[in-house]
Amino acid sequence: MIGLEKKYYFHLIACFLVTLIFTVCYVTLIQNYAFSQAEEYVGVEKCKACHPKQYHDFSQRHFEKAWRVLKMRNEDKNPECLKCHTTGYDKPGGFSSEEETPYLTSKQCESCHGPGSRHMNNPADPEVKQGLKVANKKNVCIECHLCMKTHHKLQF
Repeated sequence: MIGLEKKYYFHLIACFLVTLIFTVCYVTLIQNYAFSQAEEYVGVEKCKACHPKQYHDFSQRHFEKAWRVLKMRNEDKNPECLKCHTTGYDKPGGFSSEEETPYLTSKQCESCHGPGSRHMNNPADPEVKQGLKVANKKNVCIECHLCMKTHHKLQF
């Protein structure tokens, strides 16, 4: 009788361990999938590869000056300036510093269109394309252009 009880407990513990291992693996898999689906900023060079005409128009607007001006005025660490003079500042996966995210300095495509990783990974997806349209983003222009009025008040 004692042998049967030991066998029963052994099987019970084995089932528990298998369930625990399965649960841990499943949760890890789900977390990794969710992380891989998160949108990330990819930088203008990635956009340029598939959108050369749009890049040409963008480059004519001289947005790359935004970062140079901050550097020249020693304001490249000022959060109030970074939100308009970089791409994705203070947003998940956006600009954090020139050392960590040099590909997100200056104003770029994703400043207005939002992170481009989902579009890059699935360029034909109409839902993703629709989400990148600036017309669908409320107040996206105002986020920086309202601040432009304060430039006149700042002492550089």
